[in-house]
Amino acid sequence: MLSDNARKILRIMYYHRQHFGAVPPMRQLKRKSSRRPEQIRAALQELADGHYIAWRPGDPPETAVILEGWEREDPQPTWKRK
Repeated sequence: MLSDNARKILRIMYYHRQHFGAVPPMRQLKRKSSRRPEQIRAALQELADGHYIAWRPGDPPETAVILEGWEREDPQPTWKRK
C-alpha cells in the first residue's frame, strides 16, 4: 500500500505522461503536488522500491519510466486479515 504522497506523485506522473507524452520535471511535480523536493524524491524512491516506476536515485524525475499507473489492489480486504 502506497503512502498518500507516493500515490499522488504517481497519479500526477501518469496523467501528465498520458497528456503530454513525457513524465513531468521536478519543477512541475513541485507545483502540481504542493510538495517539497525532498518529499517528491522520497515518494519516487518508494515507487521505485515498489516497482511502480523504474528510476535511479539521483536522476531527474523525467527519466523515470512508469511501469504501473495505478496502485495495486490489496489481495485481501482488511476485515479478513488476521
